[in-house]
Amino acid sequence: MRFLSLLILSVCMTLSAIGQEQDTSYGEFDVRPYPAANVPASPEAAAFIALFEESNVGNLRVYAHHDDELPYNYPFKGKEIPKAYYEMFSGTYRALLEADKAYAYGIYSIKGNKAEHYLVRMPSDKGPNTIVLFDLNGEVMEPVQVLAYAYCKGDFCYQQDSFITDLDGDTDLDILTKFRRMEADDEETLVKNDIIYLQGDDGSYQMVLDNELRINKDAYNMKDVTFE
Repeated sequence: MRFLSLLILSVCMTLSAIGQEQDTSYGEFDVRPYPAANVPASPEAAAFIALFEESNVGNLRVYAHHDDELPYNYPFKGKEIPKAYYEMFSGTYRALLEADKAYAYGIYSIKGNKAEHYLVRMPSDKGPNTIVLFDLNGEVMEPVQVLAYAYCKGDFCYQQDSFITDLDGDTDLDILTKFRRMEADDEETLVKNDIIYLQGDDGSYQMVLDNELRINKDAYNMKDVTFE
């Protein structure tokens, strides 16, 4: 009987040790646990995810600043992404980051229907603080939606804000983008455009027609931006 008890104790200790090795194999798991459906593909991916602040978004207005001098209270500064991670981006975004003096900042990770979505602030042809929504597929950051930008070119200034919230009452986080083009001199609005994107069960976003939802889009106000 004593031998059997010692054998059972030995087996339990061995299984416990194996479980501990599995729990810490990604380094960040012991301090930042992940849902079973969203386990990072590698230690590198786990370290990258740790750059983003987890945010329980309910109704978030995302807006950009038009120049390099960010206001002290700007809420989307984020944490600088080391250049070693730039290879996780692909296509146009990787080319933008590999340009001289480029930068990228991880802002928030937010809940998606399939996995988390990631907000990144980076330069683009739409201004120095373009905010883009990405999905992480393995070790590749795949662009989902340009959320916000603000910049001037020639006689006009352009701004897009996004609202991340539940728009159709199904508790999923959807996106409303609001765009305007203004005169550069007096900032009079010349063109306005609103687009709704609903999140599907697979985490993707689909554009919907205005008449399909009863949404008071005027209740969502864009950020007042003063272009100088």
